[in-house]
Amino acid sequence: MSKKKSLTILVIVLVVIAVAVGIYFATQKKAEKKALILGTGGTGGTYYALGGDIASLWMKKLNVDVTPTATAASKANILMINEGEAELAFAQNDMMFYAWEGDKDVFGGEKVDSFRAIGSLYPEAVQIVVGADTDITKVADLKGKNVSIGANGSGTMYNSLQVLEAAGLTLDDVNEQYLNFAESAGAFQNKQVDAIFITAGIPNPSIIEAANKRPIRLLVLDDEQMTALQSKYNFYIPVTVPQATYAGMTEDLVIPSTNAVLIAAASLDEQLVYDLTKTLFEGLGELSHAKAQEISAAYAVTGVPVPLHPGAERYYKEIGVLK
Repeated sequence: MSKKKSLTILVIVLVVIAVAVGIYFATQKKAEKKALILGTGGTGGTYYALGGDIASLWMKKLNVDVTPTATAASKANILMINEGEAELAFAQNDMMFYAWEGDKDVFGGEKVDSFRAIGSLYPEAVQIVVGADTDITKVADLKGKNVSIGANGSGTMYNSLQVLEAAGLTLDDVNEQYLNFAESAGAFQNKQVDAIFITAGIPNPSIIEAANKRPIRLLVLDDEQMTALQSKYNFYIPVTVPQATYAGMTEDLVIPSTNAVLIAAASLDEQLVYDLTKTLFEGLGELSHAKAQEISAAYAVTGVPVPLHPGAERYYKEIGVLK
C-alpha cells in the first residue's frame, strides 16, 4: 500500500472518529437534565402543593429535574434566587415590588433585582381566621390577643402588619407568633393562638383543616380601613371569599388580596424559560391542583410589578396576550 493511500485512509479514520466523538458528546449534553430548584412555601400552603404539581408537569414534558423546596415563602424565595440557591420560585407581587424598590423595612434598603417574572398565577387573599366561638368579630378586637402573623420574612407577615395598621394596630398591640401555615393551623386548633393570618389562594388547606376541627370566623376590614390599606399599598385588590369556602361561613366576604407570581432567576436561559412557560400554560389541563382552574396566560401578564423574563415575554407575545 502506498504512503499516499495509507495517509488518505488515516485521515478518513480520524474524521470518522472525530465525528463519532462529536456526536457522542452532543448526545450526552442533550441527555443531561437541567437541575432546577423551585422555592415554594410552607408544607401546609398552596405554593408547596401547587409547586409539586407544576414541577411534575415540567419533568414529564421537558428534559429538566425540578425539585420543589419548602421555604418561608415570598421574601425568602426572592433571596434564595438572589443568592443562587434556587432558579425558580413563587412570590407575592408586593414582595417583588419591595425587592425592586429596595424597601428599607423589608429588604433593608438594598435593591434586589436578580429575578424576573414568569407570570401571575392567581389572587392571594389575606385571610384572618379566629374562632367562631369567641367574641373577636373585627380586626381591632385582636388587641391583646395571641396572633400568628406568618413565618418570619414571609409575605403573610408583611401583609399582617399592613392590615393591622389599617385597623389602627401595631405589633405592640398583639402577642405575635411567627408560625408557618401548618404550625398556625395546629396552634389554632389547640387554642394556643386566638387568630392566624394566612395569605394564600382560596381555599387554603391549612384553614380547611382548622375549620374541620374548630369553628372559624374570617375577619374583614370595614370600608374605611380597606380604603386606607389600598391608598397606602396600591398592590392590594378586593377579592370575594364565597360562603361555601370554609365550614362555618354564613355569607360571602370581601377581603384584601395580592397576587401569586411565578418568578425565575434573571440569568436563567431564555429558551429554557420559554419552554417552562409554554409547557405550563399549555399543560394546565394535566395539573391536578384545584388552583390550576384559576391560572391562565391572559391573567399571567396582569399585576406583575417587575419585568417579565425574556423567555416568558416571548411566549406571551407569540400567543397574542402581549404586543
